[in-house]
Amino acid sequence: HVRPRAGRSRLDADGWGEPAPTKERELRDATEQCATMESFVSGLTEAFGLPATVRADLDDEGILRVEVDGSEVGLLIGPRLGTLDAIQEICRNVLQRQADGREHGKVVLDVANVREMRRTALAAFVTEAAETVRSEGEDVVFEVMSSADRKVVHDTIAEIDGVESGSVGEDPRRRVVVRPA
Repeated sequence: HVRPRAGRSRLDADGWGEPAPTKERELRDATEQCATMESFVSGLTEAFGLPATVRADLDDEGILRVEVDGSEVGLLIGPRLGTLDAIQEICRNVLQRQADGREHGKVVLDVANVREMRRTALAAFVTEAAETVRSEGEDVVFEVMSSADRKVVHDTIAEIDGVESGSVGEDPRRRVVVRPA
């Protein structure tokens, strides 16, 4: 007896079925999502005893950007953005739990604009590495990176003639390789 794949509803002659119909989820109001995140993150900064300003905005791409600013908010960043990424994941869970099955935005949390500064610095580093690859003809393998950082590398390399990028390894030890095109 052949079992159908997960997510299948009716079996055909080969034992495979057609996909179960997907139900459109209602969109959660943007103002409600922003208020949820601003309230949660403000409460978190208060619990840490950090004076901070929290703003949330849902952009046209469905990304809920939450920005935290303040004089002592570096504690929320942590080494290699580890604390920031963990708090972002908690924010995503809070939003998901309060959505009651409704569609909600992807949460991106930034503290003191550190994600943008990191993206800019990484793009500059990658550009230098690409120049080395072009001049020396040797591959450059970057250290293990998060998927967000790998995307920055791939996007930056895509704009540079004479080099290309690819990923090697499996998460969480995935790396980017830049090589001559």
